Amino acid sequence: MQDFKGARWYKCDLHLHTTASRCFQDREVTAQQWVDRAIDQGLDCVAVTDHNSPNAIEAIQEVAKDTNLTIFPGVEITCDTSKVHLLVLFDPSKKSTDVGDFLIQCEIKREDFGVQEAKTEKSINQVADIASRNGAIVIPAHIDEFNGLESVGNQNLIDFYKREDINAVQIVHKVFTENEYTNTSIASVVPELNVYYNNPIPAIDDARAKNWYNSVKLAKDKDLAMLTFSDNPHEDKNPKHGLDGIGSRFTYIKMDETASLEGLRQAFLLPSHRIVNDFIDATTITEKPEFWIKSITIANTTLTGKEPFKVGFNPQLNTIIGGRGSGKSSILRFIRGVFNRTSNLENFADLFKEHNNFYKTNDVRGIESVGVFNENSNIEIEFIRKGFLYKVKTSNIKSSINQTIEIHKLDNDVWTEIEDEEFLNFLEFEQYSQKQIFEISKDPNALLDRIDLNVEEISQLKDKREVAKENFLKSCSTIRTYQVSLKSRLKLKTDIEDLKKKLETLDKAGIKELMAEKKAFAEEEKLLNDYKEQIQELVNQLDGIKTEFEIEQPYELGFSESNREELKTFLSEIKEALSTKATEYEALITSISQIKIDLETKLTSSKWKQAYTTAITNYDEKKAELEAEGVDNIDQYEAISKEIEDKEEELVALDVIKANEVLEVAERVKFQDEFVQLCKDITTKRKSFIDDNVTDDKIRVKINPFRNQTSFELQVRKIIGKDTSFEEDFKKLKELCFRGQVEQKIKDVKKEFRTNFFNDNANVVGGHFKNAVRGITDAGMDELELFMPEDEVVVEYKPENADTFKSLSTASAGQRTTAILTFLLSFGTIPLLLDQPEDDLDNRLVYDLIVDRLKVAKGSRQIIVVTHNANIPVNGDAEYIISMDSESQFTSVLHSGTVEREEIKKEICDVMEGSEKAFKMRSDRYKLV
Repeated sequence: MQDFKGARWYKCDLHLHTTASRCFQDREVTAQQWVDRAIDQGLDCVAVTDHNSPNAIEAIQEVAKDTNLTIFPGVEITCDTSKVHLLVLFDPSKKSTDVGDFLIQCEIKREDFGVQEAKTEKSINQVADIASRNGAIVIPAHIDEFNGLESVGNQNLIDFYKREDINAVQIVHKVFTENEYTNTSIASVVPELNVYYNNPIPAIDDARAKNWYNSVKLAKDKDLAMLTFSDNPHEDKNPKHGLDGIGSRFTYIKMDETASLEGLRQAFLLPSHRIVNDFIDATTITEKPEFWIKSITIANTTLTGKEPFKVGFNPQLNTIIGGRGSGKSSILRFIRGVFNRTSNLENFADLFKEHNNFYKTNDVRGIESVGVFNENSNIEIEFIRKGFLYKVKTSNIKSSINQTIEIHKLDNDVWTEIEDEEFLNFLEFEQYSQKQIFEISKDPNALLDRIDLNVEEISQLKDKREVAKENFLKSCSTIRTYQVSLKSRLKLKTDIEDLKKKLETLDKAGIKELMAEKKAFAEEEKLLNDYKEQIQELVNQLDGIKTEFEIEQPYELGFSESNREELKTFLSEIKEALSTKATEYEALITSISQIKIDLETKLTSSKWKQAYTTAITNYDEKKAELEAEGVDNIDQYEAISKEIEDKEEELVALDVIKANEVLEVAERVKFQDEFVQLCKDITTKRKSFIDDNVTDDKIRVKINPFRNQTSFELQVRKIIGKDTSFEEDFKKLKELCFRGQVEQKIKDVKKEFRTNFFNDNANVVGGHFKNAVRGITDAGMDELELFMPEDEVVVEYKPENADTFKSLSTASAGQRTTAILTFLLSFGTIPLLLDQPEDDLDNRLVYDLIVDRLKVAKGSRQIIVVTHNANIPVNGDAEYIISMDSESQFTSVLHSGTVEREEIKKEICDVMEGSEKAFKMRSDRYKLV
């Protein structure tokens, strides 16, 4: 059995025969074989429904008592002269004697039990009355085949289906549930039916097919549960019963942890949520959400006392009920605190304060005690994520942000610790109180985060948008750097022109050629001097290493006396040879120095030297002549030429920067366009998500691109650093931005900011606002150039009996809350925790809207609701109901289970309906009305 609390799906075959039915072909089949076959077929629940006989029930029960197979005692009784078959089922706690007593009351004699021709003369209504008095339920058997309800007149059948105790029927043929048939079109089904029944005699005709179809159609019209069971045929197209047919057809039925007759009855009352027959692909119905909270255990707190308080949960809808002061809301507070999920409380100061005062170490302020923890307090939450069991344990609890966290994972029956506390961030869930929901209804734009949380692509688009923003801002910074460098470009060009004009003056005086000649010789002289310096460097290097010839010889006393004289002779010879080489080395250095001297001598007497001297003389003479004529700055010609050369190189570098600036400006435009496009892509995803998920006929949600005026103001205020004031200026800016298409009008707003920032002549905003804009940084201006307002979320509702939708702003508090709660329940797969969300709602709104949404939403996510409205656990068909004990000193669970349990029904009546007596009194008065 599945390891969680509350209701779960059972694979059921509730129409089965044993050898107690004379038409069971293999008479040797034992009870053990029968039970084994049911278990092998994966069945959880079976019913022993032999023809007019209880005789096999006890043997089957005895064999199955130590297994997980639930046995419903029952019978397939044959009624009145038309031989209509009804399945009559009793609670698993009943025995064969209970079924036998029922048959005797139906006037089937005990000695006729199991006889093929046995039947009751009583009508189907009389049999149903007797079954009801015996605490049994009736399921008309195979209503669309032989011995079904075809012989019952149309009106009688309608009346029979109206009975409060007829909530389900067994059907055989899918074709009757798929289409609507007329007298003419029913003929198309007849050949298929004759093949199915192996061409019976007489053959099935149009009239019979029509009667079978009519039995199904009227049951569908009455919204009865459509059940498919096997009737265990011996083999295909064999009318006799047998072992192999067990479980060949089945229905999934949702019931409490312990299957019971009341569980069946409750399931039949909600067939759309508790019944899945084998006409439907049921592969996903037993799947649980990827993430769900399994249990919470709390110990050593002021609310729970020293003994650990533990409560488990179901993967689907859980409701926590109880009187005032029972601690039902505290359970959700503890969960919020363990995971520190307080971000969505930050806009609700009183709720945020309330949580922080609750989730902290206990202290006393005056007469008010706050905080529920002491030094020994701890909380443990078990949860399932992707099929693995985890537990989070907190201790040393000072607050939500100051507590010791331990995370463990169960892997192959071994608990291993997860060191990374960031793992908790992967455990997403949503949690709302009634006040939060109402506040959201006043500003539906708060729903954007919830939409985005449920669309994975939006998170990816936001990441890309952030990259585009960073690239844009980086590009802006780069362009400013370029612009600072380029500020000198115009002056540089002017300086070059001025310098060139000076050179032109000197050129006209005829000095240019002489200066060029002199310069050429000077450059040649520099090359020769460099060569002479290299020769001198070689001399210096050789001179630096000549001392290495002075090598100290080994100490002669270090040798043995017998070898000393011989070695001393060798060493003297070596020393003399080295001395000779040292002399030769000195001569080498001297000869290289002489080479340098020879070069200098040759140059001094060379024609090159004479020409160089002539060039200098000619230049000096021309210079003296020009100075005598009043021409100044002759010596600056070369310096001016060099300065022009340097400045022209600098200008080339600036031209490169200018080209880069042009490219960077284009890049900035590209990044800005990319940013805007990603904003539009996010809007498209949001719209698509809303279209796919919010299909309610009572509310309508629209996404208006970039029209969130609150976002507009908040973004601008953040950039200019002004949290308050300037209301009139913002009003004007909003008028400028939001009158028309925002994507275009926002350009006018940005132009207003630019004009004010750079030129101080903006004409929309006032002087103080201008000062604020002028006070921002260049980077702030970049952000103003880029920003786009968020999308606007508009929620509309349709009042009761109205044809058109109206703005949520005109709705009552209850209508607002209903619309937002309906929206919150429209989509999502992560756990949803709701604390008394119905406080602003009347019962009709809860029943008409919220209950239906809960029943749909719980199919894909876990929901835990603290509530005092009976509609939510009862009509919402909660899989698990936790009733808190209002009389206990500490937080404790009084009862838990599903609505089929008597103690749970009583608690709902007492706590939510004001007692069973009050409920019955209201019911009686409604009937009188």
